[in-house]
Amino acid sequence: MSIKNLAGQTIFYGLSNIVSKLLNYFLTPFYLTILTRASFGEMSNVYAYIPFANIVLTYGMETAFFRFAKKENQAHVLGTSTISLLLSTISITILLLLLRSPVINSYAGELAGLNGHPTYYTYVVLLMGFDALTAIPFAQLRLEGRPMRYAAIRIAGIVTTIFFNIFFLVICPKLYAAGHHWLPDLQSGSDQTGYIYLSNMLGSALTLVLFLPQIRKIEWKFDAGLWKQMMHYALPLIIVGMAGMVNETFDRAWFLPQFLPGNDMEAKKEVIALYSANYKLAILITMFIQAFRLGAEPFFFKQAESGDPRKMYARIMKLFVIMLCFMFLFVSLYLNIWKAFLRMPFYYQGMRIVPVLLLANMFLGIYYNLTIWFKLTDRTKTGAVITIITAVLAFLLNYWWIPVMGYYGAALATMVCYFIQMVICYVLGQKYYPIPYHLPKLITYTGLATGIYYLFSWLNATVLSPKDIYALKPLPLAVATAFFAAYAWFIFRMEKKEFARLPVIGKFIKV
Repeated sequence: MSIKNLAGQTIFYGLSNIVSKLLNYFLTPFYLTILTRASFGEMSNVYAYIPFANIVLTYGMETAFFRFAKKENQAHVLGTSTISLLLSTISITILLLLLRSPVINSYAGELAGLNGHPTYYTYVVLLMGFDALTAIPFAQLRLEGRPMRYAAIRIAGIVTTIFFNIFFLVICPKLYAAGHHWLPDLQSGSDQTGYIYLSNMLGSALTLVLFLPQIRKIEWKFDAGLWKQMMHYALPLIIVGMAGMVNETFDRAWFLPQFLPGNDMEAKKEVIALYSANYKLAILITMFIQAFRLGAEPFFFKQAESGDPRKMYARIMKLFVIMLCFMFLFVSLYLNIWKAFLRMPFYYQGMRIVPVLLLANMFLGIYYNLTIWFKLTDRTKTGAVITIITAVLAFLLNYWWIPVMGYYGAALATMVCYFIQMVICYVLGQKYYPIPYHLPKLITYTGLATGIYYLFSWLNATVLSPKDIYALKPLPLAVATAFFAAYAWFIFRMEKKEFARLPVIGKFIKV
């Protein structure tokens, strides 16, 4: 498998991810229009907790599947991992449903707006269960190199979610007003959030249904010895994932409501809504990172079987960082255009956190790329230690900075934690599984992109548009484009030989 294969698969995974993310992304202004700020904050809180539950429900079995599945035993590993997830998901889902009353009446339930709404909780639990059951089927498609089917199923689930959102929140109120009182009355807004959860649950349910023909073909044999080996490898990945989620989502789910000064819960929910809405502007980088991970994880494991792949890993990292830098500049230099997705002026005040969060996600993407060393050397416990360290740091920094800087402190803490996590992972990786990364170039490209943005930001605030730095004016746009083009020219000059080696692009480059 070559970089050409990885690039091709990443494009397909990227297309499915881009379509799904953009469809969800366009729901954000839709939600901001129909929901109150407090309701949007509550919903953001619920969706911040879901990734934690997904990590527990899948307990690293996807990565273990990639690690243990070889050509000669893939069917064996597939059957064992599927049966394991099936039994555990059903058991945990039933347990969560039995615990419904204590959960919705807790502090977290109040913050998430679940008090008095047991059906909301039921929808969310079923949504998580369906997602867990599709984890291995999706992993199987990635391992087998079938990104088109992966994309088709992923997009079908998202389109279903979008359809039911529009049906419940737009069509139903109009039909109800026209006299069709057998439909739910959603004009008051009291039940709108619940129907959003229901729409997502139905999208996940359809995804599982589409996988049923593939699931039926699985060899339903459970190997207890193999399962123990897989669990020994996978369980530390729960800690990796959970501690990572502390950095990734706990700022909205717990740090902001806990550490923001004052006791006004409604005001805190509005701040969470403001922070969450602007967090979504970092979507371009997160989409690429997710698409890359979907293709790269099985690619890296397959490469490890064919000699020493370390030079290949280093080359991939360099190209990956270049793409991240371009995406960082594409979003940060054109924030005056991207703000259109926020719709309501209330949310514009939070746009200053977007470049910080973009940098944070760049560091996170590089960290994901670096983690291959502990996955290949079976040192997943070391990976758990790294993320625990950064999770503790996240708590300390948020505890310190949020009372002083508000939601900006949460964004800054996220960036610092991801940077330190990346550095620790790099240092340990070079000790246990040294890879010849092009470190001077990686630092130069990242530092230059960051410097260009902050130079443009200073010029914009002092010369180009001092009264409103996010105003849509021709001069700031022209200067931003000039900076972007200059960076592209510099990268091309530095990496002309590298680009000439790439499929498709290389045909148009003379060295």
